[in-house]
Amino acid sequence: METSDIIILSILLGCMATYIPVFMCLFFTATLGFVIFTDLPLLLLAQTLFRSMDNFALVVVLFFILCGNIMTAGSIVEKLIKVANALVSWLPGGLGMAGVLACGLFGAISGSTVATVVALGGFMIPALIKHGYPEQYTIGLMTTSPNLGVIIPPSIGMILFSMISNVSLEGLFLTGFLPGVMIMLGVCVYTYLLFRKRTEITRMPIPNAKETLAVLKEGFWSLMLPVIIFGGIFSGIFTANEAAVVACVYAFIVELFIHKSMKLSQVKEITVSSAVTSATLLIIVAGATCFGRLLTLESIPGRI
Repeated sequence: METSDIIILSILLGCMATYIPVFMCLFFTATLGFVIFTDLPLLLLAQTLFRSMDNFALVVVLFFILCGNIMTAGSIVEKLIKVANALVSWLPGGLGMAGVLACGLFGAISGSTVATVVALGGFMIPALIKHGYPEQYTIGLMTTSPNLGVIIPPSIGMILFSMISNVSLEGLFLTGFLPGVMIMLGVCVYTYLLFRKRTEITRMPIPNAKETLAVLKEGFWSLMLPVIIFGGIFSGIFTANEAAVVACVYAFIVELFIHKSMKLSQVKEITVSSAVTSATLLIIVAGATCFGRLLTLESIPGRI
């Protein structure tokens, strides 16, 4: 490593340590690096900034975030939790298992860890604590399980990686299924072993066939959302970008006209909120692209 490499990395880490927003840390470090250590014009940095946003793949990020916000505002999340509860909540540690399954189902629709935490945490954390689950287990479960949104497709992280590396997005989505399912099964087995002998944990009554069918019938339209997304992508009916738009339209129709849990007056608020969330994410992508251009031009990764 050269002295300039250490200076650049020190500036970046120093900015982050002083609570400067991440996107400003990346922009500031890239700009200083261009001015001090290269003879290239800053116009190249400006071009890199705009080119990083001029990518059709980023459209899918906006629409999957919008889809997650629609579900959070409506009743799809609540119905997914009911389905998960009906399937496993009667087992030892079943409510914890239901939380993991709900995170997997929601992550498979929204693709966002943050959206999953916000949507499910408010439901599951009070319910778990109320039924006697330790606070450490509850908080740990509901802050780690939403990471399934990064692994189980459609994942926003996979979309950004595909954009940067030119790897097939459909291929990434295909490879995310097995690890996601294995993580869900692993957490469920751990939960079962942890609580199988603990009598103070309240167990839900075993639902009969009629009750289970009623819950599945109520959650049918919610469960069809991931089926439509993945069925369409893997059958070739539409691309991953188109799947995001289809998911949003489907979620709007279900919440407005079938579940009737959302009003038309809420549509504008949800759309604006999704745009703000997307902008927060994309400006970090722009800053990271500029910083990456500096690292590439100076061959810093190779020297490190």
